[in-house]
Amino acid sequence: MKESKAVEKLIKNKEYNRAIELLSSLLEADKENSKWLEMRGDIYYLLQEYAKALNDLTKVIKSDPENKNIASKIEMIKEILKFQALDIYGSTNLNIDPWLDN
Repeated sequence: MKESKAVEKLIKNKEYNRAIELLSSLLEADKENSKWLEMRGDIYYLLQEYAKALNDLTKVIKSDPENKNIASKIEMIKEILKFQALDIYGSTNLNIDPWLDN
């Protein structure tokens, strides 16, 4: 598969955006290609575009629910997203005083 080699070369050269473009165009023709979805998801992860990575990897796990590698990547991304959404300064009740919480 020359497409996979081209994507791997782009990744090796750290041309991530071009690799995403190529993978996206390949996925237009074959939307369910797990290998390409995983590769694109991994690139999105490297670029810290966690929601996009999660979308791609979730599609992969639906087609291969026993894939523990993908499942662990998904869990890691979910944890990252959870911590990004956590606003430690959202509450001024830092002493956890129940009378001050609304």
